Parts: sequence; structure tokens; C-alpha cells
Amino acid sequence: MRKMLDEAVAKGAEAILTITDSKNTAVSFDSNRLKKIENTESYTQGLQVIKDEKLGVAASTRVGGEGELLEKAISVAEFGPTVSYTFPAPEPCPNPKMFDQRVADISIHEMIAIGEELVDAMRTLDSSINAGAQIQKSVLTAKMANTKGLGVDFAKTVFVITGGFQFVEGQNLLGSWDWQITTSLEYDLEALKDKLIEDFEIGRKNVSIETGQYDVLFTPSAVSDIAMPIIACLDGRAVMRGISPFAGRIGEEIFAPSFSLIEDGTLDGAVGSRPCDDQGVPCRRTPLIEQGVLKEYLLDLESAQRLGRKPIGTGNPGGARPNNLIVPAGDISVNDLLADMKRGIIIDQTMGAWAGNPYTGTVTGNVALGYLVEDGKKVGRVKDCMFSLNVFTHLKSNLLALSKETKNMGTSILPYFLIGGVSVSTRG
Repeated sequence: MRKMLDEAVAKGAEAILTITDSKNTAVSFDSNRLKKIENTESYTQGLQVIKDEKLGVAASTRVGGEGELLEKAISVAEFGPTVSYTFPAPEPCPNPKMFDQRVADISIHEMIAIGEELVDAMRTLDSSINAGAQIQKSVLTAKMANTKGLGVDFAKTVFVITGGFQFVEGQNLLGSWDWQITTSLEYDLEALKDKLIEDFEIGRKNVSIETGQYDVLFTPSAVSDIAMPIIACLDGRAVMRGISPFAGRIGEEIFAPSFSLIEDGTLDGAVGSRPCDDQGVPCRRTPLIEQGVLKEYLLDLESAQRLGRKPIGTGNPGGARPNNLIVPAGDISVNDLLADMKRGIIIDQTMGAWAGNPYTGTVTGNVALGYLVEDGKKVGRVKDCMFSLNVFTHLKSNLLALSKETKNMGTSILPYFLIGGVSVSTRG
């Protein structure tokens, strides 16, 4: 690595080189049986150079050939975008826990056994159910160095269990899926099975609703869909270009005081954690929204420089990329939120819920899996309906509660959101 970086300096360029090597094993089940076992490996060299204040980026999957990679990046820089930053000098980096030897060591036979247990649990529900599952482990090592003296290396493991089913009964097509993802071998297979079993048992009964406005309990899966406009508007590049409605509003209350959002690349056990971002800036814990007040943007080196702010460890060559996003939990359990609902809807899975212009905050989508709640009980599945809300106005004026429980979505940790006045329309 250092030889290439020295050559970059000799050619009048700054550079940062990242080398990643990953090994992945996946066991897949489809139609109630083992379908395939895959072992894959990948190797990538990513190089960024700044020469004459212009950025060039190049990548290669070939071991060796660093000289060719450097020449390619420098030639790209000749026509690349002008940048106002330089690569940072080394700073102390965090060392989050994100490697578990048990993940690296788990055998294919053990992974198959997990998948079989999950599929068997679904098969007992009905002989005609079509159950599927995937068990996947990844082991990644990465090295990063730049021409300012940065030198970082780390290892990460990821373990994912996914399960789901499809079931056809007359004209009724029911499907559900769920997953658990972590950097360790800590998982709760019973919780995953219980969720899918409940979806099957309640989802078989279809109930009708009228078009109108409802209190809606969005599960963490659905929250991740409706939150996308917020992430887009927090992007420093969008702020820099003046297309984000959050531009120039640091210090303003833009959401309800019960809502906070934290970016944290230092979180132990989180899939998105790492010592530093792709530009060599140390990761850190940064409140983006604190009790409804806008505190910071998602920044890369360019947007931080242009906006007069400090980078927060979320940069890559194309802009900002969050590591782990966390919405702090509320103080009411999901069961209590349900018990207090007289007539409302649970939305668990959506389809096409982020179409249109994210900077307006409007989210409209189909309810792929949702339930009607009456007097605190799920009474059946709602079908053929759509929902619509404006994230900016609803999370400021209509956010009724956040749950105690949270779900690790991979690179986000989210509670349930109870939101009032959500428009729901039905066919016919």
C-alpha cells in the first residue's frame, strides 16, 4: 500500500487506498427444502486521488496491478469534479466490537440446521405453505491508508437469518418475511418463528376497512421505508445544493420533541460500525436530531467544507453515507400501544413506499402486510389499500408515541412509531 501511495505523492497527488477482502457463505431454502449452498469470495482495491484539486476514483478486483490502478485514478482526475478538501491527517480512531470468531467458525451443517428448524416451524402451520429461509455469514477484512500517514485495518463478521413464507388460499395470497442481523452469533430464532407464525394465523383472515384517516402503528420495518425522506434531506450534498428543506435550519425544532435521530459509527455489534469512513475521517456518535431539534447533517469532506462544518465520519467519494442510524426508544411497550388503540391499523410491510420527490416529505405506498386493530386486538389483515402521509408534518404534529422495543434493521435501530391522522384509501 505504501509503495503505491509514495508513487502518488511523486506524481503530485494525494491519495487514499482501501483494500477489502470478504468471504461469504449462504445456505438457502426454497419451497420448504434446501435449495443451494454458496461460497463466494471478493477482493477489491478502491483508490481516490486528488490532483490539481480534482478528484479521481478507480477500483480493481485484481490482486496486484496497483500501478495500473494509480494511473487510472490520475487519468480520471483530469476530468473529475473539482473539490475543496484535502484528505485528513491521522487522528485516533474508535475500535468498535464487530468481530465474533464464532461467526467465522460456524459450520455449514449448523447453518443448515438453523434453516431447517425455521422452515419446519412454518411447515407445521399448513401442508400447502411455501416456506423459505436463508442463513448467511460474512467475514470481512479491510485496510486503509493515505498519503498523510493514515493506517487503519479492521475485521468484521456479519450473521443474517432470514425467514418467510407464501400461502395461497382461494383468492387470498398471504406472504410475510422477517430477519435478524448482527455481527455476532447472538440470535433469537424463537422470536423470529413467533413473528412469522402470528403473521400466518392472523393474516389468513381478511377484514375490510373504509377510506379515511387512522392512527397507524408502523413497525420498524415500515419505519425504515417512511424515514427515507428524512435521510435524503439530511444529506450534506442536498443541503449544500439548496434542495433540502433542512438547509439553514440548524437549531430549529423541525420534529416533535419525542423524536431524536443519532448517527453512530462507533456502536459495538452494529453492522455499519467501523473505525473511519471511506475518506479517512474517524467515525463518531453524532446527534442529527435531538428532541426534535436539527443539530447536524450527514457530511462528507466536500459538504462539510462547503457548509463550514466539521466532518462526522460519514463520507465517501460520492457524498455522505450513514453508518448506523438510531432512533432512541420511547417509554411505552408495543403491547400497551396496541391496548390503547380503539380502531387503528398496523403497517408492517410496504410496497413502493418511496416514490416521488423525497424533499417534499410525502410518502405514499401500498400496504403489503397490515392489520386492523379494534379495541386493542389485531382482528385481521387489511388488503388492497394504500397509505399516505407527510413525514415532516406528521412527525412534528401527529407523532403519538414511540415503543420501548426496537429492532436492529442492519444499519439502523428503530422502534415502533404510532402516528395519528394517516390517510388510508381502499379500492372500491
